[in-house]
Amino acid sequence: MIIHPPRNTPIGDDLRISARIEVQGSGRWSSENLWFRFPAFSQPSGDSDPFVVALLLLAMQNGEHIQVEGSLSRKLYKGLDRYQRVFQDWFPDRFKRIEVRASSLRDDKDLGATGCGAAFSGGVDSFYTFLTLQKKLTHTIFMSGFDMPVNLTWSIGELERSFSALMKETGIEFISGSTNIRTFVNSVDWTNAHGPALMATALFFKHRLSEFYIPSSYTEGSYPRWGSHPELDPLLSSESMRFVHHGSDLNRVQKLNFVARSPMSYERLRVCWIQDIGLKNCGGCEKCVRTQIALDIVGALAQYKTFESGSLNHSQIRNLRHRTHQSRVFARELMREAIKRGKLRVWSSLGYSLLKRAMFHRIRSRRTRKAPPTRNFY
Repeated sequence: MIIHPPRNTPIGDDLRISARIEVQGSGRWSSENLWFRFPAFSQPSGDSDPFVVALLLLAMQNGEHIQVEGSLSRKLYKGLDRYQRVFQDWFPDRFKRIEVRASSLRDDKDLGATGCGAAFSGGVDSFYTFLTLQKKLTHTIFMSGFDMPVNLTWSIGELERSFSALMKETGIEFISGSTNIRTFVNSVDWTNAHGPALMATALFFKHRLSEFYIPSSYTEGSYPRWGSHPELDPLLSSESMRFVHHGSDLNRVQKLNFVARSPMSYERLRVCWIQDIGLKNCGGCEKCVRTQIALDIVGALAQYKTFESGSLNHSQIRNLRHRTHQSRVFARELMREAIKRGKLRVWSSLGYSLLKRAMFHRIRSRRTRKAPPTRNFY
């Protein structure tokens, strides 16, 4: 894989930073542009560091060394090697150790960064990080092209206007960007690729931000092996920017118990990226149902205008599929919090959904098990 020098292209009030990427897939070379777009006032940097971080897992999956036609932070260069070791230990059959070669290595110690930033999507984890660090933060970054596809233009516009007003009220600079990174890393599971992509975005502002907070998705002790992790995030720091994994001491219900004390979240909490519906949540997908359960447990569901029903649908809860390990982790977490707070019907509906899933899995396993050969007695 060859990462060519980034180019800055003004587009109206925005600045697009792009680099031509040559990838050898299936034995054949192909060339495409990876781009990130930010408001020009945000002053993004134009070096190769973010592109290397964003594409690292793709190169590891393909077994391709990375040739950087430009300089690379010396500290980041060392961190990339340690990051690879962790991922290869986790997934030895999927990811291979590769070499990262740069034209030169540099030290970024004297960039003079003094700001403090955090990722902000409007979801539970990012709202918790924003509210707890509100007095410390100087910047938040919202990206389309991650969970929210860039073609959901109306929803993106609605979120940008609402989140920008929120940050303006609190004296925090709001940076809304976009990227086509998912078209590059589609072959890498997004649960792994999202972490490096998120930190790549932040690295465009390492000359302005000395710390950047990554909202946690899980609690300590329940973390799966995936792209944003307390062990992994700090490894992608540079000399001038330190990554901090934030909020893993609390689960989603405990975070929402804190977030629900802030009325500014009532019309802005958005966890669903499926439809182009602005600041509303669809209310029916698994992520929406889980969030409504958590809000009901803390007694705040009716206050959230982004969920139209205002009450739980227990039929939806009982019919949750729990296809992934993460989903089952969250369900058990919700059950523990429900029983603590005397929400017995919620506990029962979640338990039913998990039991139904386990029974379905067992029946399917028996059906797909290879039948023994029949004996011919004639």
